[in-house]
Amino acid sequence: MFKPSLSRPMLLALLAAGSLTQPLCASGFQLREQSAALQGTAFAGASAGAQDLSSVFFNPAALSLFPGVQVEVSGTWIGVYMDLNGAGASRAPSFEASNQAIASGGQDLPNAVNQPVVPSLYAGWALNDKVSLGLSVNVPFGMVTNYPGNFAGRYYGLETNLKVIDVAPLLSVKLTPAWTVGAALVARRATATLSEAVDFGGIGALNGVPSLSGGNPEGVATLTGNCWSYGFKLGTTWQATETLRLGAGFQSADNIKVKGQVAYTGVPGALASTFANGGAGTTLNLPATASAGFTWDISHEWSLQGETAWTGWSTFKQLDIKFDGGTPDEIDQENWRNTMFYSVGTVWKVNDRWALKAGLAYDQTPVPMADRTPRIPDAFRKWVSLGAGWTISKAWSADLGLTKIICKPVAMDLQSGTTPASPNYYKGNLSGTYDVGATVLAVSARYHF
Repeated sequence: MFKPSLSRPMLLALLAAGSLTQPLCASGFQLREQSAALQGTAFAGASAGAQDLSSVFFNPAALSLFPGVQVEVSGTWIGVYMDLNGAGASRAPSFEASNQAIASGGQDLPNAVNQPVVPSLYAGWALNDKVSLGLSVNVPFGMVTNYPGNFAGRYYGLETNLKVIDVAPLLSVKLTPAWTVGAALVARRATATLSEAVDFGGIGALNGVPSLSGGNPEGVATLTGNCWSYGFKLGTTWQATETLRLGAGFQSADNIKVKGQVAYTGVPGALASTFANGGAGTTLNLPATASAGFTWDISHEWSLQGETAWTGWSTFKQLDIKFDGGTPDEIDQENWRNTMFYSVGTVWKVNDRWALKAGLAYDQTPVPMADRTPRIPDAFRKWVSLGAGWTISKAWSADLGLTKIICKPVAMDLQSGTTPASPNYYKGNLSGTYDVGATVLAVSARYHF
């Protein structure tokens, strides 16, 4: 019995649950915004332990750079906009014979992305002058989008509500006065609710069920699921000179095993057995990431930072979706590409209490145009960042970071193919242009015992 191809847009996002996406904030599924202090320099020098304790998210070895006991909390507001213009949709060729060729829906659609606040927590404890312990709690991936029910691309996605929480205990050891190494165990919890419309009229006609009420009945399929996964981070820092420090971090690939339930509403009685509620799942091997950076004190007042990061998205070639009840697997081709992130930044210490910051960054997208969907209309991004740091007292300090993310409009051109064996056949064609970008505002506070 045929099952609709829910998996591509829905399980794609869920699967990426080590990488829940907030679009435009980092390539593919990544969410880089984990620090107000680093936000101000576009995350330049993050892997070298520049600025504050939040660097441990990128490099656990940075933990040893911060003495005593420290606790830091931060929140980042991500003001994403994602406007779809000139959207056009049509059904698969065989549906046209059933007089159901055009998918109704508005041609233009204003922003459908929610604008969340992403929290993070860091703690560090220097046991002695060589060993430090720590803990980080982050939401490294997340996305909430809601398209209206008459959206032209509703067969590719309506609601996406994805959340991931990472909890990582950290260890850092000073091997020599210059060299430090660190490691972290990452426990990751992901939950998701995803929905999309189902064209019951076209599917019924194509499968010999012409007597469906309503002319072109539609329903909604909703997938809910959750999973745990585990990984690790490694890192090192090298104090090359009194004024120059280098650092590098690595995060392991992650196997996400998703198990969820698919539920349907609005199913015509003639198709009830075909569209029965049931289970679905898959395994996704998320890519490894690696980063390197430096921080250089040019003078007492000025410092310069740089960062480069790699994400091995080329491992994300396809999704193999397994349905319960003996339904054949569905394999969707993704063909993502490796990406690079580059940034440079500077910090000006105005006096003992205030510091001003600035940074620029360039971030690539892994998504080919042929695979760009309404859930992830990803684009190449340019960052312009500003920030300020305030030392309130010996114990308290705070940071503010602001980033404008600029993107060129990106095209979406999804094709149904010509036979039911094509991955998007039952979803039809969808095209349009996305105008995308974001404003990011982050604040943090630190307490040093």
